Amino acid sequence: MHSFYWTFNKPLFIVALILIVLPSCLGITHSFFNLILNAKIFVITARVSFCTYLVHLIVLEYFILTRSFDQYYTIVDIMVLYFGWEVISLVLGGLMTMFVEVPFANVVKMMFGKLKQR
Repeated sequence: MHSFYWTFNKPLFIVALILIVLPSCLGITHSFFNLILNAKIFVITARVSFCTYLVHLIVLEYFILTRSFDQYYTIVDIMVLYFGWEVISLVLGGLMTMFVEVPFANVVKMMFGKLKQR
């Protein structure tokens, strides 16, 4: 079973990705995957996760580069630090989404809406 997985995981992943992306590329707007990917919860999650992705490296660099001593970690220390950094990144990513991305997206919609009216 293990060798079956390692033999077919990449080709099956590619086929699944094609099944998800191909209807959108062909202009089919009412497909099952498009319905799922355009669900409100996934759109909100995508916005917050993108901002979290942008902020996470800054959070890690701050915590790692401001330390001036060596430390040996146990698995408990690593888990506490990892989840702490992740929570901080998620909070900052959510704030960045609310105060930066959403207002600028609304401005862009207003600008292009006025251009379409002309």
